[in-house]
Amino acid sequence: MSEFFKQLFLVFTYAGIGLGLFVVLILNNKSARRSRANLFLSILLISLSFSVAHILFAGAVIDHLSAQVYSIGDPTFYLIAPLLWFYTNELTGHRIRMQGSLLLHFIPFFLIVIFSLSFRSINSESFLKFLDYNHKLFTILFWVSVVVQFSVYLIFVRKIWIHYQKFVHDEVSNKEGIDIEWVRFFMIVFLLINLFFMFSLFAAIHLHNGAWLPKATALIFSVSIFALGYKGILQKELFQRDEAIPLDVPGESIPDSFSKPDQELLNKLLAYMTEKEPFLDAELTLSQLAKDINMSRSQLSVVINEGTGDNFYDFVNKYRVEEVKRLMMDPKASKYNLLGIAIEAGFKSKSTFNLIFKRFTGLTPSEYKRNLIP
Repeated sequence: MSEFFKQLFLVFTYAGIGLGLFVVLILNNKSARRSRANLFLSILLISLSFSVAHILFAGAVIDHLSAQVYSIGDPTFYLIAPLLWFYTNELTGHRIRMQGSLLLHFIPFFLIVIFSLSFRSINSESFLKFLDYNHKLFTILFWVSVVVQFSVYLIFVRKIWIHYQKFVHDEVSNKEGIDIEWVRFFMIVFLLINLFFMFSLFAAIHLHNGAWLPKATALIFSVSIFALGYKGILQKELFQRDEAIPLDVPGESIPDSFSKPDQELLNKLLAYMTEKEPFLDAELTLSQLAKDINMSRSQLSVVINEGTGDNFYDFVNKYRVEEVKRLMMDPKASKYNLLGIAIEAGFKSKSTFNLIFKRFTGLTPSEYKRNLIP
């Protein structure tokens, strides 16, 4: 039975390495949409695949190539959290600038590589004895630094997720195709990795036999590759680069005069919504509506939020619900089924239509329509 599990482990980890490289090829295929987010995801998958390969083969390779390596820990562990941060930023519309300061995120990686390659080369017997005597301490410090680094970056990613949830509700009127839950999924995967790293730290401190730990790490990373590879192929940037709206637009700070909604601007907005019916456009965004009525995005956001008490998403969809009600009673719309009416009113999918309609009316569309029949 132990031989069976050994073979199963090898199959799973080899498959993880192969899948990681295969997904990278798909993400960078000529026919695929090129994006910087996919670039960082590709580097992340390569790092995870390399880590698994390093665990499986590094011992044999190092034994044959060099006896001078001082193994503190796998330096590629330090690549994962920064790449997670870069990918999430690009996915949500924050452009990562390719500049020298970017390398600061990888200082722990470079330090471990340098230490590992240089410590054994120091020609000092006392220093080598010091390394051997304190090896466990160095291992513990390695795991502490990995856990701290992961935890800090996860906090940053969570802030992005919370901020972007609000941004999506304030910018778009239909969320189909904007799968913000992918960021949450991404966080969960790396939270599980971080929990495993915490357990590895516990094992380094309290357990004497940790020979199983590298294999467990390879298995966890392989599972992560499967999860991220599958989701990464399906996920697109939440806002494509040519459509992206920066979260902090230069010059878009809200003037004091708009700290409270201007009644004239509110009346202008409500009149435009009634007369021009922009909500019928399923792709309507806050930025587009602001341009159409000659307001800044910040002005319009304040007018909607403070003047109506709704965010942009709810504000527009309330008009769509009212349009659905009107069409249900219009004999000219009798040729449409409920989905057809929803699409005519500006909704993009049946599931979203049902959810929003019931939230604002307390009834499903079918129940509401039945109640209209005398």
